[in-house]
Amino acid sequence: MIDLSSIRAIISPAHGILYAVIAVIGYVLYRAALPHPIHGIPHNKESARRVLGDLPELMRWKNKLGNAFGYFTDLTQKTASPVVQVFLRPFGRPWVIVVDPRESHDIMTRRYAEFDRSAFFGDTMKAMGPQFHAHFPTGREWTVHRRLIGDTMSAGFLHSVAGPQMWKVAQSMVQLWKQKTRLAGDHPFNAADDIKRAALDIIWSATFGSETGTVRAQQSLLSTAKQLELSTETDAAVEFPEAADPQACMSIVTIMNSIRIPVNSPFPQIHHWFALKFYPYLVVAGRHRDQMIGSALKAAEQKLSTQKIEDVVESTAGLTSVVDLVIAKEMKMAQKEGRAPSIDSRVTRDELFGFMLGGYETTSTNVCWGLKFLTKHQDIQQKLRAALRSGFPRAFRADENPTVQELLSTNIPYLDAVIAEVMRCSIGALAAIRVATVDTQILGHAIPKGTDVFLMNNGPGKLMKPIEVPESLRSDSSREAKDRTGAWDPSDIGVFKPERWLVNDEAGNYTFDPLAGPAHPFGAGPRGCFGRKWALLEIRIIFVLAFWNFELLPTPESLSSWRVGEQNQAEQMYLRLRYSKNT
Repeated sequence: MIDLSSIRAIISPAHGILYAVIAVIGYVLYRAALPHPIHGIPHNKESARRVLGDLPELMRWKNKLGNAFGYFTDLTQKTASPVVQVFLRPFGRPWVIVVDPRESHDIMTRRYAEFDRSAFFGDTMKAMGPQFHAHFPTGREWTVHRRLIGDTMSAGFLHSVAGPQMWKVAQSMVQLWKQKTRLAGDHPFNAADDIKRAALDIIWSATFGSETGTVRAQQSLLSTAKQLELSTETDAAVEFPEAADPQACMSIVTIMNSIRIPVNSPFPQIHHWFALKFYPYLVVAGRHRDQMIGSALKAAEQKLSTQKIEDVVESTAGLTSVVDLVIAKEMKMAQKEGRAPSIDSRVTRDELFGFMLGGYETTSTNVCWGLKFLTKHQDIQQKLRAALRSGFPRAFRADENPTVQELLSTNIPYLDAVIAEVMRCSIGALAAIRVATVDTQILGHAIPKGTDVFLMNNGPGKLMKPIEVPESLRSDSSREAKDRTGAWDPSDIGVFKPERWLVNDEAGNYTFDPLAGPAHPFGAGPRGCFGRKWALLEIRIIFVLAFWNFELLPTPESLSSWRVGEQNQAEQMYLRLRYSKNT
């Protein structure tokens, strides 16, 4: 008979040691996963005692308002501190949140030896384009990659190539909305997809020199419809039939939209890389994207191989697309460096796709928020329309749209003020993210090397009453630049008010002052948004043609939510239009 007691005597000590080891390892891992606050920086004390840190609070904000990042600025207000820290990554460093506009601007524009572009951006996008310049730390490699695409923001290319393409697509969107207004009557309709299609058409035609025609296809379809069956309730939204988008466009959009995978994943780069490699719909879309870019590169090489490549690219004559411009640039760089040009390289492909991604998502988001602001503020919309009619007298008298040349050459301060205020109040870009490259300080708080610093656009000093900061805590460079940018009036800082950007000149005329107060929708400094000029031009053209042709009437409350959706997009983007004749 087996003696169980002797077996227990042998096994029990071994088990006890094993359990003890497991317990110790578990406790060590638990302690390692707990937040490790940076000494002296205010934070949510309850969050510091749990492995998930601030994540539960962040998710509560997201579920309630859609904008999770609102939690950051709320924490600064609760602690009355312009610098706080949050804990969102078990085993990871805290994130430092800064809401003081002056110090944020100083960090981006004058302290770039201490702060560089954070890897946070790369974590969400690197799997789609690992050689895109925005991922790289500031240095030679970043400079070389950015130089390849740099001429896309030149005045010559914007005015001779991109501007006319933007105007042409915006015209198509106006024609589409005329058809929708004819069919919808006084009913509202969802315009989000129209704006996204227009943004895609613009960036596509600029990149490849060919049109997708997605907006025009929708317009052609609706032009054949005599009428739609409408609800008797004029507040009920109209749903329109839609034409199928080209497969090539859908493939590009599918890859672009896959950015939601890393944004919502605890392991962003790995998860996104796996999805792009193994999710069937992304594999197919990626193959179409690669074939399309490859064909465009080959066609551009054949086109430019028969032409003389000038030593310096100042003029864009003969170049009709970004692909042309990039290949011409590569040929010139190769000529100067005494090497064969690398036409179809990973770098070239990633720069082109990164250019398209940046020009599609963020611009359409800001246009949507702008239309919502001006729908809500009818008085501002009327002032803008009056400013446009005054600014384009020839087009007004002829009852036709301003030409692209008029749009590019006419100074209209109130239009500039409206766009600046949209960008200030829009939540399209919530923060510029930097990483400390050395042990340093922000407003008297020690910031360890390697810490991600979020310079917020939606907090005190920009959209809320500022938090006072003693001058003695500021950096030397911040104190020296104290009066270079104005400050907003705290009494109306949260109000949509374009007039805050206007000042009277000596002749008594209003002029637009871009330094009237703090706003960083495109970041600032060497690592500011590469596509700033492109985005502002596109928004300008779309706004002019939209408000020239239509009155944006108030929409019902049920279709006018300000809740934020994915990628900071407006969850509801409904318009109720009335065609506006300018005579």
